[in-house]
Amino acid sequence: MNGLLRRAARIAWFPFFYGTRVVTSSFRVARDILTPGSSATPAFLEVPLRCRTDTEITAIANMVSLTPGTVTVATRTDPPTLWVHGLYTDDEQAFHDDIRQMEDYLLAITRPRDTHPRTTAGEEHR
Repeated sequence: MNGLLRRAARIAWFPFFYGTRVVTSSFRVARDILTPGSSATPAFLEVPLRCRTDTEITAIANMVSLTPGTVTVATRTDPPTLWVHGLYTDDEQAFHDDIRQMEDYLLAITRPRDTHPRTTAGEEHR
């Protein structure tokens, strides 16, 4: 029962986590549009995933594309990979970590907690 309550709490928290990310990204894009000059540093990046099912890969791809300033360009299922265009990619590792955090939240609600070990920022993505 305790695991069920934790999973319910993660599901309830998810809209707030993702909503905050969308609002923050929206303000960053709006500020860049409304101020002189541009702070954009666009790049295409390959992002290895821990998602395994088509549903998980599709969900993370859509989460990335729905976040202002990023778009999923392509996906691969074997091995699971996203190719993402980011508008603000000053630091590629931070960009990978942001997507990894979204994936952490997604996997926390689609799988039991112990089936997706989290990697730290210093570890290789693959």
